[in-house]
Amino acid sequence: MKYKAIMLDLDDTTVLHGKENLPSKRVKEAIKKAKERVAVCIATARILRDALPIMEHLSLTGPCVLTNGTQLYDPVQKKVIQEIELPRYILPKVRTLCAQYNLRSIVYDGVQDIEYTGGKAPDKTLSIYIPEIAIKRVDDFVKIFSVDPAIHVQKLSAWNRLYMGLDITSSSASKLHGIVAVSKILRIHTDEIIGVGDGYNDFPLLMACGLKIAMGNAVPELKAIADFIAPTVSEDGVAVVIEKFVLG
Repeated sequence: MKYKAIMLDLDDTTVLHGKENLPSKRVKEAIKKAKERVAVCIATARILRDALPIMEHLSLTGPCVLTNGTQLYDPVQKKVIQEIELPRYILPKVRTLCAQYNLRSIVYDGVQDIEYTGGKAPDKTLSIYIPEIAIKRVDDFVKIFSVDPAIHVQKLSAWNRLYMGLDITSSSASKLHGIVAVSKILRIHTDEIIGVGDGYNDFPLLMACGLKIAMGNAVPELKAIADFIAPTVSEDGVAVVIEKFVLG
């Protein structure tokens, strides 16, 4: 199979965990070479503001999936080309549950994260992030917050590794939905895309792609569905993937 695009998760895949981190020299050089042969895109849980430094550092030109599929961003035109909002009635439901369990709720309105404590809602809500959930309780809270078929609830690694978080988006917004949209823009089939990730929210990413690759540091459940296990992020696993499957 000759692949035509590669979709890369960011944290713990392309970059070491941490908002300020950039790809290693080897990964950056591999991506530079890959861009001569395939479309290089990212599919991340990060909001635009936090993903932009990496997209610019790598001079990406392929459409990018942001905030777990709620936005598509064109790095050439430097603009958001698609947004998928949550139904307006979802935020009050989620906030009530957060208050019940003494949890915070952070709304992404397409531009910035806003801590929401009730009252007037933002003009639009693309996602709701619930941080700092005890790891041993996160699966319970996935069930608790799955309050409506119009939404998708998934668990994420938190910036603070002592906890996990939940991300709530429209049921029409995931990395899978984003990749399908990107494939239409690029006029390719999803079977011609390589997907690389490490976390629970990368299940939709891998399931959308023809070649499923999990990082060596990926969660065991993701490794179980992968076609290939790359070295860890600290071992420049993305560079190894590109060298093996793109540059050949």
